[in-house]
Amino acid sequence: MAMAMLMAVTMSAQSEKGGMAVGGNLNIGLDHGYTNFGIGAKFSYNFINHLRGEASLDYFFPKDDVSQLGFNFNLHWVFDIKEKHGLYPIAGFAYLHQHADVFGGSVNTNHAGFNLGVGYEFRVSEHFKFGPEVKLQCIFGDGDSGSRGIIGIGAAYMF
Repeated sequence: MAMAMLMAVTMSAQSEKGGMAVGGNLNIGLDHGYTNFGIGAKFSYNFINHLRGEASLDYFFPKDDVSQLGFNFNLHWVFDIKEKHGLYPIAGFAYLHQHADVFGGSVNTNHAGFNLGVGYEFRVSEHFKFGPEVKLQCIFGDGDSGSRGIIGIGAAYMF
């Protein structure tokens, strides 16, 4: 019984002030019939209980001679649903660099925007969690070429 109580306190402490995590993710970018796949790395820090900031770097592999590199800084408010489960809204800043090989040359563009979405985490142990995220990445610039949905699955080591 004492072990179960200790485990419950430890697991809920993962969204408390000062907690950190480092991890990676696999992504699918979706935009009006254009789909590409990516990988990413992320770091998060809990500023106060339940509020964390997450910085991430995502690389989307070339498709139709276009590759993308995105930097994101998002805020998550973690709602602890059960001792090992968390649900959180996502809101934050996005910066996207696109590289295209066209007509024997290359074109590079940079855009800023914002992210809105939702994520879920399952805390497997005191130090390991994983879960999906779904977000809309709205990029400002010419047309809506950078705005799209992103579906990801990630894992992280918590310390």
